[in-house]
Amino acid sequence: MILRIELRRSIAPWAGLALLVVALGFLFLLSGPWWKVPAPWTGNTTTTALWLRFLLVFLWPIAVAAGAIQGMRDSRSGMVELLSTTSRPGWHRAIRLAGAVGTLTALGFLLVFAVGWAELLGHGGFVSASFLPVLLVGLLAVVAGSWVGLAVGRLLPHPLTAPALAVLTLAVSVLAWASGAFSAMYSRFGLLTPVLAEPRGVLTTTAASVDLGQAAWFAGLAATGFLVLAADSARARALGLLPVVAGAAIALPVFPASEDGLLTPDSVAAQRLCDGPICVSRAHEDRLAALAGPGREALAMLAKLPGAPTRIEERTVPAAVNTVPSRDAGVVYLDFQTNDDLRTADASTLRTAVLSGTGLPACEPASYGDLSDLGGRVIAAAYFTGELKRLPEYGGGWFRQSSGRIEQAWQKFHALPADEQFSRIVAVRQVLLTCQGDPLDTLVPGALR
Repeated sequence: MILRIELRRSIAPWAGLALLVVALGFLFLLSGPWWKVPAPWTGNTTTTALWLRFLLVFLWPIAVAAGAIQGMRDSRSGMVELLSTTSRPGWHRAIRLAGAVGTLTALGFLLVFAVGWAELLGHGGFVSASFLPVLLVGLLAVVAGSWVGLAVGRLLPHPLTAPALAVLTLAVSVLAWASGAFSAMYSRFGLLTPVLAEPRGVLTTTAASVDLGQAAWFAGLAATGFLVLAADSARARALGLLPVVAGAAIALPVFPASEDGLLTPDSVAAQRLCDGPICVSRAHEDRLAALAGPGREALAMLAKLPGAPTRIEERTVPAAVNTVPSRDAGVVYLDFQTNDDLRTADASTLRTAVLSGTGLPACEPASYGDLSDLGGRVIAAAYFTGELKRLPEYGGGWFRQSSGRIEQAWQKFHALPADEQFSRIVAVRQVLLTCQGDPLDTLVPGALR
């Protein structure tokens, strides 16, 4: 009954509504990266949760500021002295207030995820329970932020407290986002906010060390927020800081030492399903039947090369378009996350994707669009199929822009004797395997001069 009254007379409902409206406004009114490859928020429930954690860069300051506004209530109404004379302990009032604010801010956050779940089902996305650690840590962070705001608002009941706290939280959140998004700036301290960089694909999730460390930190932060809110003496407030110190002491050593340890393959979505030598992730199970036939044909064509690959696997490790893909002489990797065209490709296009670069990926980051690298891999595929085709991959648009020069190089290569063509294909495979040399120049010397 008392909690119900607190829910009605506090800012809690408006705080939850603000989180809901701001988050849905970003997601549906802006055409942001959450709608696009490689990580649409409708692709996987874990990806949905990761995008919500990204949006906490804006939502967390709202929760903290709302808590601060509510924390100033007793001071604004002139009730501090009156309440201090009652026999009821301060923590009785604090638990009702913290419960109301924490519950409804958490509910606003959960409703955003519920909308995302509905969108995901409408788009045929992948559903698993792997999202729970990501979502629950974000939920704990929202509650902790609102409770810290309550405590600060009670301690500093000034009209500028809430806006100043919101600006400070936003600034810290943006810095934390940057420290997680770029390896050159990575710092463990950046993980002391709930903000995560945008996900790199629908097959990734946060590492267990990130989840455990952040859970310990935000549990300590929430405990400190509540204890300081309920404290009625300076000594009690000082003791209330112990949980947040303990949380930091536990979390910081647990956090990854570098940015590479932040994300890991989703153990459910990235689980491999195989048809003989052809393997895809569970999230892209529908591609297995489409890939099996052309995949085997391509492997048979590549079999005449020395040290030819014998397997085709979907690339499931977290990757970015500004990094060089890993490679294995015995495995052809396909990336259904980054290459949107590959997810809907027909049999001929899938075969071309496997044959490109004699089964090896680019030696340049996908976002660089290197003509020599692309041209060498396109011609290598054409050697087996007899047809020059655009590759179904990120940056494949470079083929349209430079198709004339690549076409000329292909005609020169195709005019060579068969044994010379084969020896150059073997040579370009070695170039792409070691990433030492120029692929197009290896096939057609002077092609770009």
